Amino acid sequence: MKAKIEEQIAIDIDYDIFTTEEIVKIFNFYSLISRTKHQKVNKDELIKGYKEYKNIINNISLQKQYERKFEKVTGISIYQLMKSLEN
Repeated sequence: MKAKIEEQIAIDIDYDIFTTEEIVKIFNFYSLISRTKHQKVNKDELIKGYKEYKNIINNISLQKQYERKFEKVTGISIYQLMKSLEN
């Protein structure tokens, strides 16, 4: 199941607009977020990953589009998860 989710996430990344390094960072962030579903993840690591992710996908419309795709595949809302860290 985990491999299928990672496979779907990888397919949904637009390889034409990002560098290989950026794609790796996006995928690593998605993997980090996915791990929160089953295990505790360091808050600072999540925040750092989110900042990198937002710097790479610096277009709000594109970011929302990617986050909707991610939530559809994983059931995890990146927005809600990151908002919950503020508390």
